Amino acid sequence: MTSKDVSTTDLLIEPLRLSHLSMLGASNETNILGTFQILLYKKWISYLESNLINIFHSRNSTCFVAIEKKDIVSYILATPTNKRGTCWSISQPYFICNSISHSRYNIFQKLLKEIIYENKIKTKSFLVSIDTKDSQSLSIVRQSGFQPLRIIKYWKRRDKSLNEIIDNKNKLYWEKLNHENAYQIWRLEQARESINIRSIFDRQWQDIYDNRNSITGVIKTKEDQVIGGLIPSICPQKSLSLELIRGLAWDERLIQLIPRRINDLPYEKETFLIETSSQDNNLNELLIHNNCEVIEERVLLGRSIWKRQSESKLKAIDNKLLSNIVGNLQQQPELPSPLISERR
Repeated sequence: MTSKDVSTTDLLIEPLRLSHLSMLGASNETNILGTFQILLYKKWISYLESNLINIFHSRNSTCFVAIEKKDIVSYILATPTNKRGTCWSISQPYFICNSISHSRYNIFQKLLKEIIYENKIKTKSFLVSIDTKDSQSLSIVRQSGFQPLRIIKYWKRRDKSLNEIIDNKNKLYWEKLNHENAYQIWRLEQARESINIRSIFDRQWQDIYDNRNSITGVIKTKEDQVIGGLIPSICPQKSLSLELIRGLAWDERLIQLIPRRINDLPYEKETFLIETSSQDNNLNELLIHNNCEVIEERVLLGRSIWKRQSESKLKAIDNKLLSNIVGNLQQQPELPSPLISERR
């Protein structure tokens, strides 16, 4: 075995820099070059934000690249999911070319580690979404302390036409996101999540409103009650990925308006995906019967700040706590012996 076969120093993990653009230019990767130029611009904005951390929180992505022999092999992104920057989503690595001496498994491990322990990312939680069939990537993120939160189904329309739509007898209507209904649908989201997931997401109604687009909105009754809608994904996987959300109790009226809304969406938006929980049988059945198909299932995993405590720190805390307990026991005043009391 030669020294080249055992070399572990030929793979460098670095934050995206201006010098990396020339590497891509030399390799004729012009499409990725444009992406890196945008990311680099956002990095400079993030740098300014980090110097004003008490005033602003970073809202731009952080990018790390894996370099082998002056070639960029892969890169990974981390993006804040809320306005306060307390939760960030991490992408899976994007591979530009194959490594000569490192597996994709190994590269992902190194990139993920750099993102998690990046000092400039002041966050409490991380999210990552992995294809359920990708056992290697799932193994990597689980080893890094991520815990599964839910399985997500990704849907898309088959074509323009849907099944025959029922008349809107209950007078439901669609409304674009505004301050009032963003708060109402945020309450629906909060009600369905566990305390643990809510603490990881740390999403407020303003985050839903700020990330709105031309497709997001809510389903309202004639009494102005929000019973469902399409909101921005907490961990988007595509350029346009929206979550279909509803209240805890299944409302039969959703059967009327959800298909209508999907049918009314501009067909040039065929790249958009709809997310549902794999456990929401009612919504999933509704989409199946209205000309939508599942194209992917992914596991959403989360990692909180408590998982980032090193083992030595946890042991030190345990030892200190134990010492305090023992010390308090030793400082108790001596009690008179019952035998002495009886003799007296």
